Amino acid sequence: MDDETKPKSLPEKVVRRHADMLGELLPEITRLVIEEGRPADVLLSHHLRAHKELGSRDRRFLSQAVFSYFRWYGWTINKLALPAAEACLVGAALDCTEISDSFKYLEGRSSLPVPLEPLGDKILAEKAVRLNEWFKDTAEFQPLELSDLVLPDFQSMIDPEQALPSIEQFQKRPPTWIRARSDSAPLVQVLNDHDVPSSVHAALPAALSVPSGVNLANMLSAHIARFVVQDVASQCVGHVCAPQEGDDWWDCCAGAGGKTLHLMDLMQQNGKVLATDTRIPPLKELKKRARKYGIRGIRTQPHNAVRDEPFKKTFDGILVDAPCSGWGTWPRNPDARWRSSKRDVAQCANRQLKILNNASFCTRPGGTLVYAVCTFTRPETEEVVMHFLDQNPGFKPDPFTHPLTGEQTEGQLQIWPWDGPGDAMFIARFVRAAE
Repeated sequence: MDDETKPKSLPEKVVRRHADMLGELLPEITRLVIEEGRPADVLLSHHLRAHKELGSRDRRFLSQAVFSYFRWYGWTINKLALPAAEACLVGAALDCTEISDSFKYLEGRSSLPVPLEPLGDKILAEKAVRLNEWFKDTAEFQPLELSDLVLPDFQSMIDPEQALPSIEQFQKRPPTWIRARSDSAPLVQVLNDHDVPSSVHAALPAALSVPSGVNLANMLSAHIARFVVQDVASQCVGHVCAPQEGDDWWDCCAGAGGKTLHLMDLMQQNGKVLATDTRIPPLKELKKRARKYGIRGIRTQPHNAVRDEPFKKTFDGILVDAPCSGWGTWPRNPDARWRSSKRDVAQCANRQLKILNNASFCTRPGGTLVYAVCTFTRPETEEVVMHFLDQNPGFKPDPFTHPLTGEQTEGQLQIWPWDGPGDAMFIARFVRAAE
């Protein structure tokens, strides 16, 4: 690479500002995440809104630094007990294929035992070996294990054969997935024009992946009504629901309504969806999104699917996208694993079963009931299904086709983080007896 094409180094005042920003942000965000259980992405968003003077370069640096920091927290903080800034620096080296100027500046101010090298292209086992070599002569050193990257209870809560592949996937940055509401070709063309690599999923032509961190709102602003940012596993839920034109559906834990919008698109806008949630702000956001996309068949209503009385009417289909532990989102939300516990999983499972039971009253005879959770813990997936079927003999599993492979299921499906790749998702479909 000659001098004309080589990227310019950042000015010292910029890299010094980045170091100072991290020094200010990391202690507080760590306290709020670890002690108060608050999501890092929300905290970071609030911080950036409060500092409007920060440019796009500053925002990208902070986002990368914070998420790398939490992705490798189990090694760098819990096991190696590094200071926060050095933990962030090591995390960036583990994620990146090239050390940026800002991290090089941080390295110059650190007391790490060896010069850092980028390890982003190494497999997880190699990264563990390299870090053990780097830190083996430090005080009270204990060799790093892959199990240090998750909770102590992790392996007891999932299929043991999937534990190691899951941990390996947690340490990779997943792509961003979008759902094209019509032909994806114009979106692909715009991304190509901006030199952004994209890939259409082989089984879902409307699912399009791009590298994480791309500002799609600006790049695709002329096509804003033609796509929805929605993980591929989330898109699978809509395909399992398989609503028919003219159907009347209830999305009883809708949030901001990504799956609600998908149900309406699958019905070609010829149908109705009642979207409910305990929180009013997400429902307002859903109404705003529906207006942006020109969708009119959605009605919103506050409703607590755990405590409120079931509705008197019945629906052709009901989607229970229940609140869950969120373990399936750990690749995308690396801090979430440090905010969870075995107790959280048990509490979620109890709540999920209550919601399913309440929703069952509103499923018409012969109608469809779909249960979905973005996790893979046994208590929240197969055990909830088992308890529901034991308590509701009028329902039985409804076999469906795996949206990503075309294989036939027996009525339930676990999508793992590497299947998309993206979020994990458990989906079960039931049918109510006709009489």
